[in-house]
Amino acid sequence: MRRYETEVDIRTADGELVTYKGDGIGPAGQTGDQLLDSAEAAALAQEPGGTVEGSRIR
Repeated sequence: MRRYETEVDIRTADGELVTYKGDGIGPAGQTGDQLLDSAEAAALAQEPGGTVEGSRIR
């Protein structure tokens, strides 16, 4: 297991830029890219029609 923090910038369908932040403990064996992909998918699920403008993991 590893601890992580993510930030995902989403451009909403209305053109607003919002940032979703999360932290947690990731499953063993997942890469940072896999965790970031999951965080992006979760953020996009909250903003139908939105697009990812940027994302980070620490």
